[in-house]
Amino acid sequence: MEISTNYITTPKTTRFATYGKPGPNTKYFWFCLHGSKMVCEQIVYKFSEFNPEEHYIVAPEGMHKLYSEGFGGAVVATWMTKRDRLKEIHDFSVYLSTLYKQESAKVSQAKRILFGFSQGGTTLFRWLHREQINADVLLGYSCWIPEDINLKESKTILNDIKKVYTYGKGDKFISEERIAMLKSIVSKNALDMEILAFDGEHKIYKETLKELFHAYVV
Repeated sequence: MEISTNYITTPKTTRFATYGKPGPNTKYFWFCLHGSKMVCEQIVYKFSEFNPEEHYIVAPEGMHKLYSEGFGGAVVATWMTKRDRLKEIHDFSVYLSTLYKQESAKVSQAKRILFGFSQGGTTLFRWLHREQINADVLLGYSCWIPEDINLKESKTILNDIKKVYTYGKGDKFISEERIAMLKSIVSKNALDMEILAFDGEHKIYKETLKELFHAYVV
């Protein structure tokens, strides 16, 4: 019995969440990618203490949905799996570029900040490698920088963007060995990136967000 695997491209409806009032008074445009097994509203909630007159937050949601607990629990999202990974990277890159251009055009005068938490941060680097994106600041938060691509050859010139990587000292997914590996990836790709740790675990802290904003965005 001979089985062949084939592919078809078809339209797909996706979700995204926003916070703030885009307009002439908007100073900061945030494009935020959530981690695995999250939904877009969760990451937007972390910005609830930011002034909605000055900040416009846009959080796309991963295109793949699953239940958080096997066949039940909350419905959550993820960005990609190892199956057909190159096609998935292509699909989410097209999706992110389309949404980014659509929403950032509403506040063209605003400073543009890319924020990625956990799997969302890794997705961010893959997207910038594949697509040419204009941005001012990149904040990688408790994520991994993919080692299987040459970031020096990214379509987005990464060193034209201010880059900061931060992680929690108590993050169960990030050991000293992993940070050493990450620093070697940064060095290999000649990335001008500041790496700093905060007191915390593998989660987004509202206070840490505000500290990053005042230290690296304003």
